[in-house]
Amino acid sequence: MPLAMQGMARASAVPDRKDTRFIGDVMGSYVLASRAQTPGAVQVFACRSRSISSHEAVVNAPISGDPGDALTMTLQGLGILHGRISRILDGGFAVAFECSEPERRALGARIDWLKRRALRTVNDRRAHKRVLPRETQARLLLADGRRLDCFIIDMSQSGVAVSADVLPPLGSPAQVGAIPGRVVRHIEAGFAVQFAELQGIGQLEALLTLKTPDAPTSPDSGSA
Repeated sequence: MPLAMQGMARASAVPDRKDTRFIGDVMGSYVLASRAQTPGAVQVFACRSRSISSHEAVVNAPISGDPGDALTMTLQGLGILHGRISRILDGGFAVAFECSEPERRALGARIDWLKRRALRTVNDRRAHKRVLPRETQARLLLADGRRLDCFIIDMSQSGVAVSADVLPPLGSPAQVGAIPGRVVRHIEAGFAVQFAELQGIGQLEALLTLKTPDAPTSPDSGSA
């Protein structure tokens, strides 16, 4: 047998290792090591994985570090993961996981389980009261006039949960996109804003992600 054909035969005898990948929304949170020693800085941020394998995840997130920065991430159903930012993306970043081969195989098994669970439950999403928006980036207006980018964790007709590089006081006015409200709850990776008025679910995402001009409006307008 010619050498080239022998090489092809040997290659075909080696199984083609395919990295299990899940493309879909997985909610979670993360901590950047570079911020851990910064006094008074927000430490935990929410994120949403859009694509994940046992080697890398692509996530939407409110705050990005620099390529090479270490982080610790927790994703629902997948547990605690350690890695480093491999590249910065629009609205987030990619993270390369740092783990041993046994840990990587275990992660691959959990990702496979996540894929099978998603297939079984996809038809139940419309019954959920809280909704995950397709667009996660929004603009936050605070009572003191500050305007910041924020990340939408989830939303409903009565309010929205967001993650940002700030933790406003409870009861303080806050406007997300074009919808005014008040901060009613602090959560692990952000805070919840209750709308001044109930919103229609059909146009909710468009109003929240509306890129409002930097006009001197107040988030308290329209609220009781």
